[in-house]
Amino acid sequence: MIVTSITAMAMFADLGLGNGLLTRLAAAAATRDFAKAKSLISTAYVALGGIALLLLAIIWLVLPALDWTHFTRASNDLDPGAIELVAGLCLSAFAITIPLSLVQRVQYAFQEAWKSNVWQVAGSALTVLTVYAAAFLGLGYGAIIAAAVFSSPAVILINNVIYYALEHRELTPTFRDASSGTVASLLRVGLAFFFLSILTSLSLNVDNLILANVSDLETVSEFSVTTKLFSLLALAITLVALPLWPANGDALARGDTDWVRRATKTMMLLSVGAVGIGGVILVFGRDFITSLWLGNGHTISLTLAVSLVLWSIVMAFASPYFSVQNSAGLLRYQFVGWTLFALLSVPLKFMSYSLFGLPGIPLAGVVAYVTFIVPAALLGYRATMRRAATSGRA
Repeated sequence: MIVTSITAMAMFADLGLGNGLLTRLAAAAATRDFAKAKSLISTAYVALGGIALLLLAIIWLVLPALDWTHFTRASNDLDPGAIELVAGLCLSAFAITIPLSLVQRVQYAFQEAWKSNVWQVAGSALTVLTVYAAAFLGLGYGAIIAAAVFSSPAVILINNVIYYALEHRELTPTFRDASSGTVASLLRVGLAFFFLSILTSLSLNVDNLILANVSDLETVSEFSVTTKLFSLLALAITLVALPLWPANGDALARGDTDWVRRATKTMMLLSVGAVGIGGVILVFGRDFITSLWLGNGHTISLTLAVSLVLWSIVMAFASPYFSVQNSAGLLRYQFVGWTLFALLSVPLKFMSYSLFGLPGIPLAGVVAYVTFIVPAALLGYRATMRRAATSGRA
């Protein structure tokens, strides 16, 4: 789980090119400018493919040189070689996914979000099946971890092949269509998202690292399993936020601020409602689900479950407002909010854990989110709408 947290924190390794591609590609998709779209897509794939190869080289050069015995102090049962293998598999899967996941941005930009969602569901299902198969066949921890981290990238690869080779040959990325000028254009848009991604990734994925420093492996595992279950609620948030991004960009470009206001309010209510209903189901069914998932004897405390649902609800509320800001490239309010959150939520989580135990960590996150992030979402949304209205009158 520590390795997983590190990879989640490192999602900014694409230098913001993924988000830059989505913003620029949405405009090209709206005008059906396939030549420009292909140039943007090709450039993004070549650039991120190069980053992925560099990361893979660094991973397998650096890992053998690290002292893995440091991690065995928490448990005498841990083998340094096993830790190195797990880290290598997880980090390699992460690096490979960076360029492959661009297809999801392309599908969202062309209003084909449902395709991306179907493939993500398929990736999750394949992960479950392959992990169970590796465990059932007794293939060992290496095969189990490999099944867990490489199944989803394998499905994303299939998505890439089918999308570009069969469905949209006019968008198939090539080296010939990549250009340094297009890289510069994408980076101008993407670098702001890059720095914002650093803030959000570090802020949202630090919990396991905090626990690893203040508790034992059993507690870290309990928290990780619980958060993995309740992370299902984030799916509702993602399903709302990403499709709104290109749709808002298109509407704001046309000056249709009324549509943006209606869509934002509707999606906020839909997102909060979906997360709330899903949260109630998970809270009441948590022990039944974990017994099916992990076997008898595993339970989740009510306070931890409720605190994780509250955390998802506040994120669901803010997400549609951030989508409007992202579509217009107005990020300064988010920078302020996430900077304050990153600086103050970590000490607050340490203190809250000492007072309330495991539920204190997500509860501290809720308090910090409501204090800093929700105001940034609302103020940034209003500023974006004012700017769009002014541009429309001009």
